[in-house]
Amino acid sequence: MAFNRFSQGESVLDLIAIQASHLERAAEALNNLAHASREDRVNLNAHLHSVENDADEASHKVLKKINQSFVLPFDREDLFNLTSLIDDCIDMIDEAGDNMVLYRVDELPVDAFKLIEIIGNCARITTQALGKLEKIDENMRTYWVEINQLENHGDTVYRTLMSELFADDDSHPMLVMRMKFVLDRLEAAIDCFENLAAVVETISIKES
Repeated sequence: MAFNRFSQGESVLDLIAIQASHLERAAEALNNLAHASREDRVNLNAHLHSVENDADEASHKVLKKINQSFVLPFDREDLFNLTSLIDDCIDMIDEAGDNMVLYRVDELPVDAFKLIEIIGNCARITTQALGKLEKIDENMRTYWVEINQLENHGDTVYRTLMSELFADDDSHPMLVMRMKFVLDRLEAAIDCFENLAAVVETISIKES
């Protein structure tokens, strides 16, 4: 009787899909927080923290299952990296929201919402892809190509924002730095999604 290579791995992939589902929740919470007034952001930030906590619990379940499983669908190290980078993406989203509240940022620049939209698109595409890891096919290539394109667009938007932020010599240095802390976390979140897609690409190459 042939041994099914995915007999124990399917549950690991299910848990990864559950963990990934928190990406969209975090991105939506960040979007709501960014559009809110400074006063309303405190409660919305608490909600974002709760999403991050849920994601942490989901991550722990994945790691526990990986450690307890003898047979896995993919290389153990790749699965660890996958889980870690999902966690990193959500952490960066959470930190971006936290920085808006911590540094008492008022209205964000228009282009900052482009970064938040990119994060939302990355979260949606990634959640869909990680829900289909049991079937590595051509659609996976489409996924990481799209993420790469979004990351490139995010870089362009971020550089524009930095140029505009430091363009006015009369701007108060403290206000500039407060805004930069937020924008840096937004850009870092997008970078995390690209790193995550690279791990999926590595898995796909190994499985092809």
